Amino acid sequence: MLINVVVLLLALLALMGLLFRLAAPRGRMASGVDAKHASGPSPVRRWCLRIVGASCLALSALFFYAWYAFYWKWDFNELGRYYDPVDQVVYTTSGFVWILPATLLLAAGWFCFWRGWRR
Repeated sequence: MLINVVVLLLALLALMGLLFRLAAPRGRMASGVDAKHASGPSPVRRWCLRIVGASCLALSALFFYAWYAFYWKWDFNELGRYYDPVDQVVYTTSGFVWILPATLLLAAGWFCFWRGWRR
């Protein structure tokens, strides 16, 4: 349960960072210069993007581990089931869905890092 709460909070942090990035000023100022290029990206915005990128990559690693632990690790039969005789647990192939948030967070993390480090 605690892991679910931590994952949810980190996902909300990543979402806030992406929304922060999408809320960048747009349009032209009175001087005719683009608003987002008037004085360059602020250092605060760069550091926020770097932190969000690191959070997204950490969450991506967590979801990739969940994908490995719940899907890749087991040898499923033709019905999509694996019986573990030691723990006496039946695993199903539903663990493949962990790859979706892992891949999306990996892409979001790389995007935030790219936007945070470029000038």
